[in-house]
Amino acid sequence: MARKPVSSRQSGVRISSAEARNRLHVRREPYWVELVPGTAIGYAKGARDVSWFVRQRVAGAYRKQRIGTPDDGIKADGTIVLSYAQAVKLATTMQLEDRKPLPRHYSDGLTLNQVFDVYIEQRQVTPGGRFNRVMPSSTAQMSKQVWERHARKDIGARLVTALDAKAMRKWHAGMATLAPTVRGRIQEFDTTDPEQVRSRRATANRILTMAKAALTWARQHDGLPDDMADWWRNVSPFALGDDPVPRMLDKDEITRLLGAAPADLRTLLQGALMTGARYGELCTMRVRDFDAAHGTVTIRQSKTYKTLTQPLTPEGVALFDALTAGRQKNDPIFVRESGAIWARSDAAKPMATAVRAAQLEEVTFKTTRATYGKLLLVATKDIELVAKALGHSDSRITRKHYASLLPSEVKAGIAKLPALGF
Repeated sequence: MARKPVSSRQSGVRISSAEARNRLHVRREPYWVELVPGTAIGYAKGARDVSWFVRQRVAGAYRKQRIGTPDDGIKADGTIVLSYAQAVKLATTMQLEDRKPLPRHYSDGLTLNQVFDVYIEQRQVTPGGRFNRVMPSSTAQMSKQVWERHARKDIGARLVTALDAKAMRKWHAGMATLAPTVRGRIQEFDTTDPEQVRSRRATANRILTMAKAALTWARQHDGLPDDMADWWRNVSPFALGDDPVPRMLDKDEITRLLGAAPADLRTLLQGALMTGARYGELCTMRVRDFDAAHGTVTIRQSKTYKTLTQPLTPEGVALFDALTAGRQKNDPIFVRESGAIWARSDAAKPMATAVRAAQLEEVTFKTTRATYGKLLLVATKDIELVAKALGHSDSRITRKHYASLLPSEVKAGIAKLPALGF
Protein backbone atom coordinates (compact mmCIF):
# COMPACT_ATOMS: atom_id res chain seq x y z
CA MET A 1 0.00 0.00 0.00
CA ALA A 2 1.41 3.40 -1.00
CA ARG A 3 2.38 5.74 1.83
CA LYS A 4 0.43 9.00 1.84
CA PRO A 5 2.72 12.06 2.03
CA VAL A 6 2.15 14.44 4.90
CA SER A 7 -0.11 17.38 4.00
CA SER A 8 1.12 20.85 4.90
CA ARG A 9 -2.38 21.61 6.15
CA GLN A 10 -1.85 19.00 8.83
CA SER A 11 1.34 20.74 9.95
CA GLY A 12 -0.23 24.21 9.90
CA VAL A 13 1.79 25.48 6.90
CA ARG A 14 0.02 27.98 4.64
CA ILE A 15 0.78 28.40 0.91
CA SER A 16 -2.25 30.46 -0.16
CA SER A 17 -0.50 33.85 -0.16
CA ALA A 18 2.86 35.13 -1.40
CA GLU A 19 3.65 36.48 2.06
CA ALA A 20 3.05 33.11 3.67
CA ARG A 21 5.09 31.29 1.02
CA ASN A 22 7.95 33.75 1.47
CA ARG A 23 8.34 32.62 5.10
CA LEU A 24 8.81 28.98 4.11
CA HIS A 25 12.23 27.35 4.02
CA VAL A 26 13.91 25.92 0.92
CA ARG A 27 13.50 22.14 0.73
CA ARG A 28 13.36 19.28 -1.75
CA GLU A 29 9.80 18.10 -1.16
CA PRO A 30 6.95 20.47 -2.03
CA TYR A 31 4.72 21.82 0.72
CA TRP A 32 1.46 19.93 0.07
CA VAL A 33 -2.11 20.96 0.83
CA GLU A 34 -4.86 18.41 0.26
CA LEU A 35 -7.72 19.92 -1.75
CA VAL A 36 -10.04 16.91 -2.05
CA PRO A 37 -9.43 13.27 -1.20
CA GLY A 38 -6.74 11.98 -3.58
CA THR A 39 -5.71 15.41 -4.94
CA ALA A 40 -3.29 17.91 -3.40
CA ILE A 41 -1.62 21.12 -4.52
CA GLY A 42 2.07 21.57 -3.81
CA TYR A 43 4.38 24.57 -3.50
CA ALA A 44 7.98 23.68 -4.30
CA LYS A 45 10.59 26.13 -3.02
CA GLY A 46 14.06 25.55 -4.37
CA ALA A 47 17.25 27.53 -4.07
CA ARG A 48 16.74 29.13 -7.51
CA ASP A 49 13.08 28.86 -8.41
CA VAL A 50 9.60 28.04 -7.19
CA SER A 51 6.82 25.96 -8.75
CA TRP A 52 3.24 24.81 -8.34
CA PHE A 53 2.66 21.05 -8.43
CA VAL A 54 -0.42 18.85 -8.43
CA ARG A 55 -0.39 15.39 -6.81
CA GLN A 56 -3.01 12.74 -7.43
CA ARG A 57 -3.54 9.18 -6.33
CA VAL A 58 -3.74 7.02 -9.46
CA ALA A 59 -3.86 3.20 -9.53
CA GLY A 60 -2.73 2.87 -5.94
CA ALA A 61 0.22 5.25 -6.26
CA TYR A 62 0.82 9.00 -6.02
CA ARG A 63 1.76 10.93 -9.16
CA LYS A 64 2.77 14.54 -9.39
CA GLN A 65 3.29 17.10 -12.15
CA ARG A 66 4.46 20.67 -12.32
CA ILE A 67 1.61 22.96 -13.40
CA GLY A 68 3.03 26.48 -13.26
CA THR A 69 5.01 29.23 -11.60
CA PRO A 70 3.68 30.92 -8.42
CA ASP A 71 3.04 34.67 -8.53
CA ASP A 72 5.57 35.34 -5.77
CA GLY A 73 7.42 38.10 -7.59
CA ILE A 74 5.57 38.45 -10.88
CA LYS A 75 1.98 39.17 -11.85
CA ALA A 76 -0.13 36.10 -12.58
CA ASP A 77 -1.13 35.62 -16.22
CA GLY A 78 -3.31 32.53 -15.76
CA THR A 79 -1.25 30.45 -18.16
CA ILE A 80 2.36 30.27 -17.03
CA VAL A 81 2.38 32.32 -13.83
CA LEU A 82 -0.49 31.23 -11.57
CA SER A 83 -2.03 32.66 -8.42
CA TYR A 84 -2.96 30.24 -5.66
CA ALA A 85 -6.61 30.27 -6.75
CA GLN A 86 -5.67 29.61 -10.38
CA ALA A 87 -3.36 26.76 -9.36
CA VAL A 88 -6.09 25.22 -7.20
CA LYS A 89 -8.58 25.39 -10.06
CA LEU A 90 -6.15 23.71 -12.46
CA ALA A 91 -5.15 21.07 -9.91
CA THR A 92 -8.75 20.07 -9.28
CA THR A 93 -9.77 19.93 -12.95
CA MET A 94 -6.85 18.12 -14.60
CA GLN A 95 -6.33 14.38 -14.79
CA LEU A 96 -2.71 13.28 -14.58
CA GLU A 97 -3.33 10.08 -16.55
CA ASP A 98 -4.14 12.25 -19.58
CA ARG A 99 -1.69 15.03 -18.83
CA LYS A 100 0.09 16.99 -21.55
CA PRO A 101 3.22 19.14 -21.25
CA LEU A 102 2.32 22.65 -20.15
CA PRO A 103 4.12 25.92 -20.95
CA ARG A 104 6.86 26.60 -18.40
CA HIS A 105 8.43 29.81 -17.19
CA TYR A 106 11.98 28.57 -16.70
CA SER A 107 14.52 26.64 -18.78
CA ASP A 108 12.30 23.56 -19.09
CA GLY A 109 9.55 25.59 -20.79
CA LEU A 110 7.87 25.74 -24.17
CA THR A 111 10.60 26.60 -26.64
CA LEU A 112 10.47 27.53 -30.29
CA ASN A 113 12.07 24.14 -31.03
CA GLN A 114 9.08 22.40 -29.46
CA VAL A 115 6.68 24.58 -31.43
CA PHE A 116 8.54 23.80 -34.67
CA ASP A 117 8.72 20.04 -33.99
CA VAL A 118 4.98 19.84 -33.32
CA TYR A 119 4.30 21.88 -36.47
CA ILE A 120 6.35 19.56 -38.70
CA GLU A 121 4.78 16.45 -37.13
CA GLN A 122 1.20 17.71 -37.50
CA ARG A 123 1.61 19.16 -41.00
CA GLN A 124 2.57 15.74 -42.34
CA VAL A 125 -0.89 14.43 -41.43
CA THR A 126 -3.02 17.61 -41.38
CA PRO A 127 -3.78 19.62 -44.55
CA GLY A 128 -2.70 23.24 -44.46
CA GLY A 129 -0.66 25.89 -46.22
CA ARG A 130 -1.43 27.72 -49.43
CA PHE A 131 -2.75 24.64 -51.22
CA ASN A 132 -4.39 23.03 -48.16
CA ARG A 133 -2.31 19.85 -48.51
CA VAL A 134 -0.30 17.72 -46.11
CA MET A 135 3.44 18.33 -46.08
CA PRO A 136 5.38 15.72 -48.09
CA SER A 137 7.85 13.69 -46.03
CA SER A 138 10.73 14.91 -48.22
CA THR A 139 9.83 18.54 -47.47
CA ALA A 140 9.54 17.76 -43.76
CA GLN A 141 12.95 16.09 -43.74
CA MET A 142 14.59 19.00 -45.55
CA SER A 143 12.93 21.49 -43.18
CA LYS A 144 14.29 19.59 -40.18
CA GLN A 145 17.81 19.61 -41.60
CA VAL A 146 17.70 23.35 -42.25
CA TRP A 147 16.28 24.00 -38.77
CA GLU A 148 19.05 21.93 -37.17
CA ARG A 149 21.72 24.08 -38.77
CA HIS A 150 20.21 27.54 -38.45
CA ALA A 151 17.84 27.51 -35.46
CA ARG A 152 17.99 24.47 -33.18
CA LYS A 153 20.83 25.75 -30.95
CA ASP A 154 20.04 29.43 -31.50
CA ILE A 155 16.61 31.00 -31.40
CA GLY A 156 14.95 27.58 -31.28
CA ALA A 157 16.26 26.89 -27.78
CA ARG A 158 14.59 30.00 -26.35
CA LEU A 159 11.20 30.15 -24.66
CA VAL A 160 8.47 31.50 -26.92
CA THR A 161 7.30 33.68 -24.04
CA ALA A 162 10.77 35.24 -23.87
CA LEU A 163 11.03 35.99 -27.59
CA ASP A 164 9.97 39.13 -29.42
CA ALA A 165 10.20 40.68 -32.87
CA LYS A 166 13.57 42.26 -32.10
CA ALA A 167 15.12 38.88 -31.23
CA MET A 168 13.74 37.27 -34.38
CA ARG A 169 14.98 40.13 -36.58
CA LYS A 170 18.48 39.75 -35.11
CA TRP A 171 18.46 36.00 -35.80
CA HIS A 172 17.11 36.53 -39.32
CA ALA A 173 19.80 39.10 -40.14
CA GLY A 174 22.52 36.87 -38.72
CA MET A 175 21.59 33.95 -40.98
CA ALA A 176 22.19 36.09 -44.06
CA THR A 177 25.84 36.55 -43.07
CA LEU A 178 26.61 32.81 -42.75
CA ALA A 179 28.54 31.09 -45.53
CA PRO A 180 26.58 28.37 -47.36
CA THR A 181 27.37 24.70 -46.80
CA VAL A 182 27.20 21.67 -49.07
CA ARG A 183 26.96 18.32 -47.28
CA GLY A 184 28.32 19.96 -44.12
CA ARG A 185 31.27 21.64 -45.84
CA ILE A 186 31.46 25.42 -45.68
CA GLN A 187 31.66 27.04 -49.11
CA GLU A 188 33.32 30.28 -50.15
CA PHE A 189 31.21 33.36 -49.49
CA ASP A 190 32.11 36.75 -50.96
CA THR A 191 30.17 39.41 -49.04
CA THR A 192 30.93 41.94 -51.79
CA ASP A 193 29.23 39.84 -54.48
CA PRO A 194 25.62 41.10 -54.80
CA GLU A 195 24.37 37.80 -56.20
CA GLN A 196 25.86 35.74 -53.35
CA VAL A 197 24.47 38.18 -50.78
CA ARG A 198 21.05 37.95 -52.44
CA SER A 199 21.21 34.15 -52.33
CA ARG A 200 22.01 34.11 -48.60
CA ARG A 201 19.19 36.56 -47.89
CA ALA A 202 16.79 34.38 -49.87
CA THR A 203 17.82 31.40 -47.72
CA ALA A 204 17.32 33.44 -44.54
CA ASN A 205 13.86 34.43 -45.78
CA ARG A 206 12.86 30.80 -46.33
CA ILE A 207 13.92 29.79 -42.80
CA LEU A 208 12.16 32.83 -41.33
CA THR A 209 9.01 31.74 -43.14
CA MET A 210 9.31 28.29 -41.51
CA ALA A 211 9.58 29.80 -38.03
CA LYS A 212 6.64 32.14 -38.58
CA ALA A 213 4.54 29.34 -40.05
CA ALA A 214 5.24 27.15 -36.98
CA LEU A 215 4.20 29.94 -34.60
CA THR A 216 1.07 30.73 -36.61
CA TRP A 217 0.15 27.04 -36.64
CA ALA A 218 0.62 26.87 -32.87
CA ARG A 219 -1.61 29.92 -32.43
CA GLN A 220 -4.34 28.43 -34.63
CA HIS A 221 -4.22 25.12 -32.73
CA ASP A 222 -4.15 26.52 -29.18
CA GLY A 223 -0.47 25.78 -28.66
CA LEU A 224 0.48 29.22 -27.29
CA PRO A 225 -0.59 31.21 -24.21
CA ASP A 226 -3.77 33.17 -24.89
CA ASP A 227 -2.29 36.48 -23.80
CA MET A 228 0.91 36.14 -25.82
CA ALA A 229 1.07 38.68 -28.65
CA ASP A 230 1.57 37.55 -32.27
CA TRP A 231 4.84 39.47 -32.40
CA TRP A 232 6.32 37.40 -35.25
CA ARG A 233 3.86 38.96 -37.68
CA ASN A 234 5.88 42.19 -37.40
CA VAL A 235 9.09 40.56 -38.69
CA SER A 236 9.52 41.16 -42.42
CA PRO A 237 11.76 39.24 -44.86
CA PHE A 238 14.55 40.89 -46.81
CA ALA A 239 13.49 42.69 -49.96
CA LEU A 240 15.26 40.79 -52.73
CA GLY A 241 14.21 42.68 -55.84
CA ASP A 242 13.73 40.80 -59.10
CA ASP A 243 14.73 37.16 -59.33
CA PRO A 244 17.83 36.51 -61.43
CA VAL A 245 17.19 35.15 -64.90
CA PRO A 246 17.52 31.35 -64.70
CA ARG A 247 20.21 29.53 -66.64
CA MET A 248 18.96 28.32 -70.02
CA LEU A 249 20.63 26.13 -72.62
CA ASP A 250 20.96 26.85 -76.32
CA LYS A 251 20.74 24.08 -78.92
CA ASP A 252 24.50 23.51 -79.04
CA GLU A 253 24.66 23.17 -75.24
CA ILE A 254 21.73 20.74 -75.27
CA THR A 255 23.55 18.56 -77.79
CA ARG A 256 26.75 18.59 -75.73
CA LEU A 257 24.93 17.76 -72.50
CA LEU A 258 22.96 14.86 -74.01
CA GLY A 259 26.10 13.53 -75.64
CA ALA A 260 28.00 13.54 -72.34
CA ALA A 261 25.21 11.94 -70.27
CA PRO A 262 24.94 8.17 -69.70
CA ALA A 263 22.03 6.49 -71.50
CA ASP A 264 19.56 6.43 -68.57
CA LEU A 265 20.22 10.05 -67.62
CA ARG A 266 20.05 11.09 -71.28
CA THR A 267 16.56 9.61 -71.55
CA LEU A 268 15.50 11.48 -68.39
CA LEU A 269 16.91 14.75 -69.74
CA GLN A 270 15.12 14.24 -73.04
CA GLY A 271 11.85 13.71 -71.17
CA ALA A 272 12.41 16.97 -69.28
CA LEU A 273 13.19 18.91 -72.45
CA MET A 274 10.09 17.54 -74.17
CA THR A 275 7.67 18.31 -71.30
CA GLY A 276 9.09 20.99 -68.99
CA ALA A 277 8.47 18.61 -66.06
CA ARG A 278 10.55 18.73 -62.89
CA TYR A 279 12.85 15.88 -61.91
CA GLY A 280 10.50 14.51 -59.24
CA GLU A 281 7.52 14.67 -61.60
CA LEU A 282 9.38 12.63 -64.21
CA CYS A 283 10.38 10.05 -61.59
CA THR A 284 6.73 9.42 -60.67
CA MET A 285 5.43 9.39 -64.25
CA ARG A 286 3.82 6.07 -65.25
CA VAL A 287 3.19 4.43 -68.62
CA ARG A 288 -0.55 5.13 -68.22
CA ASP A 289 0.23 8.87 -68.15
CA PHE A 290 1.20 8.82 -71.83
CA ASP A 291 -1.73 9.13 -74.25
CA ALA A 292 -0.40 8.08 -77.64
CA ALA A 293 -3.73 8.69 -79.39
CA HIS A 294 -3.77 12.38 -78.45
CA GLY A 295 -0.03 12.93 -78.21
CA THR A 296 -0.09 14.10 -74.59
CA VAL A 297 1.43 13.18 -71.25
CA THR A 298 0.00 13.82 -67.79
CA ILE A 299 2.22 15.75 -65.35
CA ARG A 300 1.28 15.79 -61.69
CA GLN A 301 3.06 18.87 -60.42
CA SER A 302 4.84 18.39 -57.10
CA LYS A 303 5.04 22.10 -56.29
CA THR A 304 1.53 23.38 -57.06
CA TYR A 305 -0.36 20.04 -56.97
CA LYS A 306 -1.84 20.82 -60.37
CA THR A 307 -2.38 18.13 -62.96
CA LEU A 308 -1.28 19.18 -66.46
CA THR A 309 -2.11 17.43 -69.70
CA GLN A 310 0.95 18.40 -71.69
CA PRO A 311 0.87 18.19 -75.52
CA LEU A 312 3.98 16.74 -77.12
CA THR A 313 5.79 17.56 -80.33
CA PRO A 314 6.14 14.73 -82.88
CA GLU A 315 9.66 14.26 -81.52
CA GLY A 316 8.25 14.00 -78.00
CA VAL A 317 5.58 11.49 -79.08
CA ALA A 318 8.27 9.33 -80.69
CA LEU A 319 10.35 9.46 -77.48
CA PHE A 320 7.46 8.40 -75.23
CA ASP A 321 6.31 5.77 -77.74
CA ALA A 322 9.73 4.16 -77.56
CA LEU A 323 9.87 4.36 -73.76
CA THR A 324 6.42 2.85 -73.14
CA ALA A 325 6.19 0.21 -75.88
CA GLY A 326 5.34 -3.25 -74.52
CA ARG A 327 5.29 -2.14 -70.87
CA GLN A 328 2.64 -2.39 -68.15
CA LYS A 329 0.44 0.63 -67.37
CA ASN A 330 1.77 1.02 -63.82
CA ASP A 331 5.44 0.78 -64.80
CA PRO A 332 7.51 3.95 -64.33
CA ILE A 333 8.40 5.49 -67.68
CA PHE A 334 11.89 6.56 -66.62
CA VAL A 335 14.15 4.03 -64.91
CA ARG A 336 17.85 3.70 -64.23
CA GLU A 337 20.12 1.41 -66.24
CA SER A 338 19.69 -1.23 -63.51
CA GLY A 339 15.90 -1.09 -63.89
CA ALA A 340 15.43 0.65 -60.52
CA ILE A 341 13.33 3.80 -60.29
CA TRP A 342 15.06 7.16 -59.99
CA ALA A 343 15.15 8.28 -56.34
CA ARG A 344 15.36 11.80 -54.97
CA SER A 345 19.11 12.44 -55.34
CA ASP A 346 20.10 9.71 -57.79
CA ALA A 347 20.65 12.09 -60.70
CA ALA A 348 22.86 14.59 -58.84
CA LYS A 349 26.24 12.90 -59.33
CA PRO A 350 25.80 11.66 -62.93
CA MET A 351 24.37 15.07 -63.84
CA ALA A 352 27.38 16.90 -62.36
CA THR A 353 29.73 14.52 -64.23
CA ALA A 354 27.90 15.10 -67.53
CA VAL A 355 27.96 18.88 -67.05
CA ARG A 356 31.73 18.85 -66.51
CA ALA A 357 32.27 16.57 -69.51
CA ALA A 358 30.17 18.87 -71.68
CA GLN A 359 32.20 21.86 -70.44
CA LEU A 360 29.13 23.70 -69.20
CA GLU A 361 28.77 26.00 -66.18
CA GLU A 362 25.98 26.64 -63.69
CA VAL A 363 23.81 23.85 -65.12
CA THR A 364 21.64 21.56 -63.00
CA PHE A 365 18.70 19.33 -63.85
CA LYS A 366 16.43 22.29 -63.10
CA THR A 367 17.98 24.08 -66.08
CA THR A 368 16.01 21.82 -68.42
CA ARG A 369 12.70 23.31 -67.23
CA ALA A 370 13.88 26.88 -67.87
CA THR A 371 15.19 25.77 -71.25
CA TYR A 372 11.81 24.28 -72.18
CA GLY A 373 10.15 27.60 -71.33
CA LYS A 374 12.72 29.51 -73.36
CA LEU A 375 12.35 27.32 -76.45
CA LEU A 376 8.55 27.54 -76.28
CA LEU A 377 8.59 31.32 -75.90
CA VAL A 378 11.04 31.85 -78.75
CA ALA A 379 8.85 29.67 -80.98
CA THR A 380 5.47 31.23 -80.04
CA LYS A 381 6.22 34.74 -78.64
CA ASP A 382 3.23 34.03 -76.34
CA ILE A 383 4.17 34.39 -72.67
CA GLU A 384 0.68 33.48 -71.44
CA LEU A 385 0.93 30.17 -73.28
CA VAL A 386 4.34 29.50 -71.69
CA ALA A 387 2.87 30.20 -68.24
CA LYS A 388 0.14 27.63 -68.84
CA ALA A 389 2.58 25.04 -70.18
CA LEU A 390 4.79 25.41 -67.09
CA GLY A 391 1.82 25.33 -64.72
CA HIS A 392 2.42 28.81 -63.29
CA SER A 393 -0.52 30.30 -61.38
CA ASP A 394 -0.31 33.44 -63.51
CA SER A 395 2.13 34.98 -65.97
CA ARG A 396 3.91 37.28 -63.50
CA ILE A 397 6.53 34.67 -62.59
CA THR A 398 6.93 33.78 -66.26
CA ARG A 399 7.44 37.42 -67.22
CA LYS A 400 10.13 37.89 -64.57
CA HIS A 401 12.11 34.95 -65.94
CA TYR A 402 11.53 35.18 -69.68
CA ALA A 403 10.61 38.80 -70.52
CA SER A 404 14.14 39.50 -71.79
CA LEU A 405 13.54 36.99 -74.60
CA LEU A 406 10.58 38.93 -75.99
CA PRO A 407 10.95 41.76 -78.51
CA SER A 408 11.17 45.02 -76.58
CA GLU A 409 8.05 47.13 -77.05
CA VAL A 410 9.89 50.12 -75.58
CA LYS A 411 12.72 49.74 -78.08
CA ALA A 412 10.26 49.46 -80.95
CA GLY A 413 8.39 52.55 -79.76
CA ILE A 414 11.51 54.67 -79.34
CA ALA A 415 12.61 53.74 -82.85
CA LYS A 416 9.50 55.54 -84.13
CA LEU A 417 10.49 58.89 -82.60
CA PRO A 418 11.16 61.60 -85.20
CA ALA A 419 14.71 62.83 -85.77
CA LEU A 420 15.54 66.10 -84.00
CA GLY A 421 18.07 67.31 -86.56
CA PHE A 422 21.21 67.12 -84.38
